Amino acid sequence: MKYTTEQQQEIAQYAIDHERDFKATGKKYDISYQQVAAWVRIYDPSAQKTKDPTKKKSVKSAKKSQKSSVKRPSKVDDEPTETEEKTSTLDVLSRRDPVLEKQLEDVKRRLGLIK
Repeated sequence: MKYTTEQQQEIAQYAIDHERDFKATGKKYDISYQQVAAWVRIYDPSAQKTKDPTKKKSVKSAKKSQKSSVKRPSKVDDEPTETEEKTSTLDVLSRRDPVLEKQLEDVKRRLGLIK
């Protein structure tokens, strides 16, 4: 069942007036105590004043702020240097990593593909 904002405030106020007994309030209004607690957190005027303004940022908002603070190079900086001109994408992809090569060889040996 959907509750209007006024109904939510009334239920939250009832819970606050009755020593925050969310379980009893939930039974009276036939809703879960979790919902009562959520509405109390939203509509309790004394709790809103005591909230810590230095609350930690969520991971998403922290990542967004990091992305926005990263300075992107200008078009002038995008010109390749002398060493970058010599290495192309194919050169990078064709390089072999000795550690990975050893691991691949070990896997092939265990699978019986090589002796």
